[in-house]
Amino acid sequence: MLTLSDTALDLISRLSARAPDRHLGLRIAAARTVPGLQMSLAEAPGPHDLVMHDPRARVFLDPVAAARLARERLDARSDERGSAFFLD
Repeated sequence: MLTLSDTALDLISRLSARAPDRHLGLRIAAARTVPGLQMSLAEAPGPHDLVMHDPRARVFLDPVAAARLARERLDARSDERGSAFFLD
């Protein structure tokens, strides 16, 4: 299963706190038009998503993303130019 660094959890929490609906989660899903995965803030998981709960943030993984990221660790960095997620 995908693991999340404390930095990634904190960034997800900050991003969702900026939205009007503070119950958002980070959804990672197969991209529809190109190979790969896409990230977006979502109000709820998809019908078949794996839901990861943490007191700081929620992450929704569609089945394709869950399989591809099963042994990965999501991390994040923030600096004066912005923030980014990456696999560590």
